[in-house]
Amino acid sequence: MISTLLTTTILAVSTGSATTGDTIPEIAAASGRLDTLVTAVGAADLGGALSGDGPFTVFAPTDSAFARLDPEVIKGLLEEPGRRTLTRILTHHVVPARLEARDLIGMDEVETLAGTTLSLSALKGRLLVDEAAVESANISASNGIVHLIDRVLLPPAQVDPVETLLFAAIERGVPLYNNGSPEACCAVYATALEALMLGEGWGLDDRQVKGIERTLETALSNGDPGERAWIYRRMMDSILASERMVMTSSTERKADDGARNFFPSKNNKTSAWGTVLDGVMGGLSTGEIEVRNGVMRFTGETSLRNNGGFSMARTLAGAGAFSGSDAIRMRVKGDGRTYILGARKGRDSGESYWARFDTIDGEWVTVTIPISDMECHFFGQKRPGRITADEIRALEIYIYDKKAGPFEIEIESIDAINEMI
Repeated sequence: MISTLLTTTILAVSTGSATTGDTIPEIAAASGRLDTLVTAVGAADLGGALSGDGPFTVFAPTDSAFARLDPEVIKGLLEEPGRRTLTRILTHHVVPARLEARDLIGMDEVETLAGTTLSLSALKGRLLVDEAAVESANISASNGIVHLIDRVLLPPAQVDPVETLLFAAIERGVPLYNNGSPEACCAVYATALEALMLGEGWGLDDRQVKGIERTLETALSNGDPGERAWIYRRMMDSILASERMVMTSSTERKADDGARNFFPSKNNKTSAWGTVLDGVMGGLSTGEIEVRNGVMRFTGETSLRNNGGFSMARTLAGAGAFSGSDAIRMRVKGDGRTYILGARKGRDSGESYWARFDTIDGEWVTVTIPISDMECHFFGQKRPGRITADEIRALEIYIYDKKAGPFEIEIESIDAINEMI
């Protein structure tokens, strides 16, 4: 059944049926559903390569798939220095062989031009490429074949020297700041930024180097070491976001029995958190995030129309952010509804690991969730599998209790803790 479904689905392009005389870039340009991909291929200067003899199999994210990503992330990828990352992402979607759907169904994984692997599986009659579902299969080209998929696939993170340096500086600077030594924290942060500005081989562009230079000058003119540390830290977070598309929480962590806080309370910053609504699947639920006086307020209304019913707030965490912890502790005040704490191995990973928690209307409560108790879900369906502390790259707060109506939850803190301490 799967083979019949996938191997007979052919995309009609605006000029008629795709012909084998068209190359893969020509097929994509004419499809009407791959405009963002065509733009990305042009920005990465891969059009010539994908017009070559091949053969290639391209898993092509549709425009709707790209729409799942933050527009600012896409913009950053299309410009320097994001194009290096863009090239790796795009080649992660290309296999140096011609593989029709019937070939893929009999395989467990394929190797890409990026040197990465993509897992293959079937779920509910659909072919899955990692977490992406194939929407249209077997679009023939003169130099290969195209399969349309419903999301952008992100390759495994590479070791990045800039990321390694900055995370090491943050790891050393945060305890100094929290223990009352902001001057020492400033020294660590400034040294790291100066190394990036003066050293070679970091891969930063002129704009970033000049930004670091301005940051160092601005910080030196500020007599408050605490504020100076934040000037440095915001620059470091900006570099990390552009280099690795990782939005680290712009907060210094409070000293607290080994806890590590992943909540954006400093200066009412909300940039580290964003909302994801059921509108991505046609639903009508709403959700907004607001931070006041160090408390995040997540409000909105869930609607069951169009098979909807969920609203979610999400933040990303850097590699190793949860290392050494075995539980997540939250201080929340809800409305009596049941919420979900979710964790992911990446921003666009289809699998989310859930733990539900109840709230008491109008009362502050502390919720502690062992990471080992979080259950794997994929498109809302429970699946086997667990997540470890070292694998967590994103946190989420869901309202998904199959009820319609307004919701409101306030969050004072979210901490990675070790209950064994």
